[in-house]
Amino acid sequence: MAGHFVTQYESLSSEKLHQSWLHLLPEKGWLLDVGAGSGRDAAFFAQRGLSVVAVEPAKPMRDLACELHKQHCIHWVDDSLPELKQVFALQIKFELILLSAVWMHIEPCLRELAIRKLSQLLNPGGHLVITLRHGEFTDGRIGYAVSADEISTLAMHAGLQLVLRTASEESQADLLGRNNVKWETIVLARMMTHE
Repeated sequence: MAGHFVTQYESLSSEKLHQSWLHLLPEKGWLLDVGAGSGRDAAFFAQRGLSVVAVEPAKPMRDLACELHKQHCIHWVDDSLPELKQVFALQIKFELILLSAVWMHIEPCLRELAIRKLSQLLNPGGHLVITLRHGEFTDGRIGYAVSADEISTLAMHAGLQLVLRTASEESQADLLGRNNVKWETIVLARMMTHE
């Protein structure tokens, strides 16, 4: 199963997937990729000179990703939301945190804690990028309903402000050609004055 997902993820271009927010990508510093999957995005960012920490809780996926992108300097971590205990243990603050195709797997009751923890890992002025999948799963994975409004409300209480949102009418079509799946991107910034 992991091999199938790796092939699927690697068939997509990070540049095309994330074009709506790549202008916010820092030139240097630390980037955290939560739910890094095949390592496609982590490798993309490492190639651009960023120091990358990649979180992937599924060992078969993480092992394949490590092997596939071993030429890149990526620090792989076995961890998961909402706590991210192993990431906190690194004592690193990040310029940018990416949750690509992850949020819909987080139980709604854990999302407030997840946002708070992610905010604590950001440097002031740093960005949290969340891609939202709208559409049911047909492969047995569990997914929950997501909404940009929910994230905006949670973000406000965690010292984050909305800086970019792809409008619902601009929701990106699924690049894997699934007609019942649409994507939306939310970018939040950690307020400079928030403690």
